[in-house]
Amino acid sequence: KDITSVMREGGLLLNSFEGRSTSLVSGQQVCEKHGDCDTVNRLLAQLHEMECAFDGFWEKHQQKMEQYLELLKFEQHFEELKSTIEFLMVQQAGLSDTGENLSDVRQRLMELNNIDERAQELTSRSQLVILHGHQLAANHHYALNLICQQCNELRHASDVLLEEIRRKHSRLCTTQELHVQLQQALECCDQGAYFLANQQMDKCQSRDGAQNALQDIEKFLESCTLDFDPQSLKHNYETILTDELKAQIEAVQVKMENMRDLFENRQASLKKLADKQVRPVQLVAPRPENPPRAKSPLFSPKHGMDFNSSLKFSFDITLPGKRTTRKMQTSRKIEVMHDYQEKRNSLQFFISESEDSLHILKGHVIHELIETERIYVEELYTILLGYRSEMENPAMTRIMPPSLRNTKNILFGNMPEIYEFHNKIFLLSLESCIEAPERVGFCFLERREDFQMYEKYCHNKPRSDSLWRQFADSVFFQHLFEKYLLKHT
Repeated sequence: KDITSVMREGGLLLNSFEGRSTSLVSGQQVCEKHGDCDTVNRLLAQLHEMECAFDGFWEKHQQKMEQYLELLKFEQHFEELKSTIEFLMVQQAGLSDTGENLSDVRQRLMELNNIDERAQELTSRSQLVILHGHQLAANHHYALNLICQQCNELRHASDVLLEEIRRKHSRLCTTQELHVQLQQALECCDQGAYFLANQQMDKCQSRDGAQNALQDIEKFLESCTLDFDPQSLKHNYETILTDELKAQIEAVQVKMENMRDLFENRQASLKKLADKQVRPVQLVAPRPENPPRAKSPLFSPKHGMDFNSSLKFSFDITLPGKRTTRKMQTSRKIEVMHDYQEKRNSLQFFISESEDSLHILKGHVIHELIETERIYVEELYTILLGYRSEMENPAMTRIMPPSLRNTKNILFGNMPEIYEFHNKIFLLSLESCIEAPERVGFCFLERREDFQMYEKYCHNKPRSDSLWRQFADSVFFQHLFEKYLLKHT
């Protein structure tokens, strides 16, 4: 402003010099006038140069100040985004990429999706800040190197965060797929146990009943497959397997194998019933009213005996969950029917020889004994499946009373050992006696030492009963009653 005022005064001074008349002045004054004009012009030129230099300096200074303000704003955005990215990185790092059960995995996926949404929004903001930094660099900002460094740092941090979230999301999704397959396998086992438990075996003693039961089993196995390949699972999910997941796979494998054994045993039993040959019944004429006294059959109407009540074999383990509502086959009697009064033109059927009666009796007894043993094995498995295995299920620990945990050996004693013996050894021994019933006694004598395992069970029984009375009404057991339709008797 001062320079402009001085230059304006210098211009007025020149005009005053030029406006004077030169006719009345002497030569000396003319020379002085020209000298003054030159001096003013020279001073004005210097002022103009000074003004140009000042304007140049001010323009550069103003540009630098503007760049400084832009850099300050850029760095504020950079620090804010970097801090938020580091916070999200810590959050996602604290989120496990596996889970003990399906609900845990789904919960972690939900939390990770929330982090991912914030990370995507943060990445969009980072892109805008990086674009602003590139514009500053293109305008030859004085802090070019710093801006480029911070842009690269911000881009790298965003990429690392998104990559970690993507990797963790992939592992959690894969873990979820594995848990879904394990849960489906367990549901198949539960459905299989429920199906077998609800088959009415008393209606399967006839050939038609056994065939219908076999068809029902085949339909069930078509709709609910019991195929389970643990090696394939371990190979397909090798990248996400932990020791805990491997243990779960092995537990499901054991459960599935036991269920397959139950179905195979049931099918084998039904096939034997469906394929058994009916002995031809001899057609004879009615006996005279006073026949000679003969040796009556062992189980004739005169004896009035129910072999089921005297020879049936059963181990009664009164434990929580043992369903006592299953009815055994009703008592049968082998009868010889005599009807002398009916006036019909038909022959009566009866077994005339005591040897045949004894043979049929033995067949009935061995079949009844084997069926009782099968039911006993199924009942044991139902208890182990419906209660003991669930006490080992991590998903059930949240509703299990703390003092009930790690007490399965007290509550169930050596029931797994009893189940393994009857399922894999004793039942097979009895089934091998179908064609030779006289070997049944030898089966018991041969395994008499194995039956000593019941002594251990009986010693533990009071502790088991006491523990059961304490927790029978807990939410944990009530949930199992509803899930497996078991009765706590």
